[in-house]
Formats: sequence, C-alpha cells, structure tokens
Amino acid sequence: MKEFKIVRDPIHGDIKFEGIFLEFLESPEIQRLHSIRQLGFAHMVFPGANHTRLEHSIGTFKMAEMAGEILSLNEEERLILSSAAMLHDVGHGPFSHTLESILRERFKVDHVDLTEKILLGKEEIFEEDEKRYVDAPSVVEVIEKHGLNPMEIVKIIRGEHEKRYLSQLLNSPIDVDQLDYLVRDGYYTGVAYGHIDVERFLNMLRVVNGDLAISRKGVSVVENIFMARCLMFSSVYFHKTVRIAELMISKAIELANEEHPFKFYKCTDDEILSILRNSGGFQKEIAIRLKYRRLFKQAYALSAYCEEGNIGRLEDPAYRSKKEREFEEILGIPEGYVIIDVPKRELFLSEPRIDKVSIPVLDTKGVERMENISPVVNAIKSRRIPEWSVMVVTDEPYRKKVSENAESILFD
Repeated sequence: MKEFKIVRDPIHGDIKFEGIFLEFLESPEIQRLHSIRQLGFAHMVFPGANHTRLEHSIGTFKMAEMAGEILSLNEEERLILSSAAMLHDVGHGPFSHTLESILRERFKVDHVDLTEKILLGKEEIFEEDEKRYVDAPSVVEVIEKHGLNPMEIVKIIRGEHEKRYLSQLLNSPIDVDQLDYLVRDGYYTGVAYGHIDVERFLNMLRVVNGDLAISRKGVSVVENIFMARCLMFSSVYFHKTVRIAELMISKAIELANEEHPFKFYKCTDDEILSILRNSGGFQKEIAIRLKYRRLFKQAYALSAYCEEGNIGRLEDPAYRSKKEREFEEILGIPEGYVIIDVPKRELFLSEPRIDKVSIPVLDTKGVERMENISPVVNAIKSRRIPEWSVMVVTDEPYRKKVSENAESILFD
C-alpha cells in the first residue's frame, strides 16, 4: 500500500500527501516554515494571526491540485504545478516579508531569488552544526530522485514558464497563491474581507489561447477577490501598528553588523529575535520592546492622496537614511530612534500583483478584458494603499519634537 499522510487544514479540510509531495512535506526546507509566521507582526494587532508559511504552502498546494483537476491538466503539468505551489515560499526569511526590504537594498535579492537558489542547490537553509541532526532528504534531493527539472519549477514560481497558464495559476492577478493567503489570513485575523467563494472561483477557470481566463459567470467572484485583496492590504498587511513593529526590527538589523543575506535569512522568527537580544545595545532593546509590544509611535504622516515634491527622493534608501540622521542630529535623538517609512515602492516590490486586474473573460461572444466590463475593478485599482505616502515614527519621549519639525526636515 502506498504511504500517505492526511493533514487537517482549517481552510481546506483534509489534504492528502503521498509520493513526491509527502517527501516535500517532510523535507527540512518545508518543515522550517513551521517557525515563520505568515503575517510577520500582524499578531500584535490581530492576536489570532499566528499561522505559518507552512500552512500557506500546503494550502497553495491543495488549491493547485484542485485547479489542475478542474482544468484537466495532464499528469506532467499537474506534477510540476503542484510542486511549484508547495515550494514557492521556501526562500522566505524570518517574519516573512518583514525583512525583505533589507535584502533588496543591501544585497539586491528577494525571497524569490533565495527560493531559486535553494531549489537549484546553490544555497542551503542549514547551519553547519544542524546538518547531522536532520536525516530527511532536502527538496533538491527529492526533485532529483523523481527526475524533475528544477528550472521548470522556478519558471512557474517566477511567472516565466513557456506554458503561460501554468505560470498564471501561481503568479497572476487570479492565482492560487493569492487566493489561499487572502482566505487564510482573513480567517486567522478574524476580518471578513477574506471571505471568498473558492469553489465557485476554481470552477470558473478556463484556458483560452494559452492564457488563464475566467468564465463570464465568474466575474462577480473575481471582483470579490480583488476587493478582498485591496481591503486586506489596507486594513491588515499595512495596518499602521503592524507596520511600526516591522520598521523597528528592520532598523535593528539594518544597524547591526553587515552579514551575507543568508546569514540572517536562514533564521526563524525566534532565532532572529534571540540573535538581536544577545547582540546587546539597540538590538537588544528592540527585541525586548517587540516581546512586550512597547512600540514606537507615529509622529507624522502624509496622506497617500497628497503630493509633495520630495516623496520620490524619500523612496531612495540612502536619501531616507540621510534624513533620519538629520532628525537625530538636529533634535538630539539617539541613532535608530527615528524611522521614515515610504511604503509605496516596497509594497509594489513585495506584491507586484497588487494593482493587476487585467484578465481575460470568456463569454459567448468571445474574450473581453476584465477592466472593460467591470467598473468595480477599476475603482479598486484607483484606491491608494496604504493610507500614508510618508510616515515618521519615533519613541514616545521624542514624538512631540519630531512631529513639530517633521515637514521642515523632510521637505527642506
């Protein structure tokens, strides 16, 4: 009898793993995701949001399996798609997207680049002293054992596969990755925005001229997906308090000694906090403050609908750091206690699908674009996320003087 395991998932019910997928499930790269929160520091505002990247990975796998069956993909296509769905997040570092800006700014890579390196065997998630305790095959060994081409998996994850519909199932405005995280994150945060008719959506999927499309009868469910995405980003992922916690840990790592990206990206959530605490000084303070939720406060914010000439310059990390030092030097504030947030660029880098609404819609008259038949999606696209274009945060004792001097220092 073929070995298998059943995992009970609160979103999708029983998920069966056998063969290559059971081996992926038991691999160290997937098991490491048990210790990385899906939503970074969102649990500080939404206490239920303690779910992990592993849960999301197996949920995405399940939805890819369902989509492959509904679309009648052949066995080879389903194997490579489901593998990509399960492995697409193995390159995520501690607290998921929280530290990704440091990777981009300092090392010019992101979690997708690190995922590719892992799948191609160019990087490992192990520390040297960990290897002897782990006897499960790595994802690289599992891929090789089953004769898969790892670049095929990477191409689907990156949205670059020659069969466009395969890439689009995992990387497009209506992919199973987004669908799982919207439903899952809505469930665990307790907000209603993530309620989506998943079964209806999957049954409306079509492949038209090599592209993933939706049946005309499925337009309303896609509108619901786009609305959920918009509201989850503005109300959960970029909630002000969540964002401040993320900015604090990013600043602590930014001011620590420079390391190779995999040095801290191999860590889990608890490990990175332990490293910061053991580092002493500012890093220790931030780790303790995050432990007890003693966060910096917003001292200044400029609405996302306001336009200032210097906002573009503030998107440059070097210029932003220069302005932070100006605050500290002019106002007599210690290093690290003023943080300027200009989130728009980071938002689009971490989630390039955020404003993508153009998908083919199939009806009896042929193919039309979603934006041409749904005023709802165009209204959603015009909404600004998050609510601020610039935010300055600082410790409470410095809040008043930062607030009073913010505009003169930011926009001089």
